[in-house]
Amino acid sequence: MKILIVGDIFSKMGRESFERNLKKLKREENINFIIVNGENTSHGKGLNEKHYKWFMELGVNVITMGNHTYSNRNIYNFIDDSKSIVRPANFSQDLPGVGYTTKNYNGIKITVMQFIGKVFMNNPNDEDPFEKTQELLDSIDSNIFICDFHAEATSEKVAFGHCFDGKIQIIYGTHTHVQTNDARILPKGSAYITDVGMTGAMDGVIGVQKNIIIDRYLKKSTNAFEPEDKGKAQFCAIIVEIDEKTFKCQNIKVLNIIE
Repeated sequence: MKILIVGDIFSKMGRESFERNLKKLKREENINFIIVNGENTSHGKGLNEKHYKWFMELGVNVITMGNHTYSNRNIYNFIDDSKSIVRPANFSQDLPGVGYTTKNYNGIKITVMQFIGKVFMNNPNDEDPFEKTQELLDSIDSNIFICDFHAEATSEKVAFGHCFDGKIQIIYGTHTHVQTNDARILPKGSAYITDVGMTGAMDGVIGVQKNIIIDRYLKKSTNAFEPEDKGKAQFCAIIVEIDEKTFKCQNIKVLNIIE
């Protein structure tokens, strides 16, 4: 089976690029299961119900979130009812939503989970991501495990990958919006990449209009972020092929499409 994982989809340009490329990939790659990071989908911050339903209509199986899970308050209206949204499992358990979901694909149980890093992150991540991951692995019955590790520090992501190599079939990073050049099958069999990258505007700064960010550095400006909506778009993703009998990773393919 082929699993498509799409990096942080950022605002309008990201949505347009995602829909355009998804149709092509379904046709050319025979995709079986789709995971997207959706925490920046609605105007670059959060996920509203309209865009959540749009993902479902396009055939997305699981939407992972991150530090912007609750940035759009509209999500409080539907996150607890959704069986397809996963927020960081090491967030406070008092917060809405769940940290993992298990889907059935042709009799195969696929569990998608998410954890948020602790290094350089300022979030309600009450529990250590490494300890919480092992806790969930010990308590969930599944054939395939997939983990979105939403973190800032590359060293934390690499350490996480090696720590759970062979226990989680696919380990991938999100959050930095910059795709890394280290996709590989780790020694014990896990498909790994430090960051999948971003699907959105190529000519902004991780999706935001570049002048706003530059002014923050040069002029100490505090202007609100506005998504870039002009120029080239990029589509960043990975396709992981897994044997449906052994549940072992056979290949990881990186996509970085500039349009």
